[in-house]
Amino acid sequence: VLRPISAYIHMMPDVIGYQVAGAVDSYGDVTFGTLKTYRARIIGEQKLITSFQGTEVTSNQTVYVAGVIVAQPTDQITLSTSLLNSSEDSAIHPVILGAKRIPDQSGTHHSTLYLG
Repeated sequence: VLRPISAYIHMMPDVIGYQVAGAVDSYGDVTFGTLKTYRARIIGEQKLITSFQGTEVTSNQTVYVAGVIVAQPTDQITLSTSLLNSSEDSAIHPVILGAKRIPDQSGTHHSTLYLG
């Protein structure tokens, strides 16, 4: 019996913010789209992954997101300061090193992000 993602949402106690990268302004800064929030599970673990550029790198966090995100390395993720016990920008907005979406028989229902 296949279960929808809603059957697993109780295992995603965290909330993340996600913004798609937009245009570059006249100062060379990236502008971002509207902030969308998602339920997620954030796991602090070092893992060897294949980055967006095709190289092997070590990620520091794996984020399982209850939603389908077509992640790009220029997009911005926002993690909770209370979860991290930090207010440093590099901790709140870590680099997105890689991502994957693995569908099952019901289709794609979650995304996995690897953060630096």
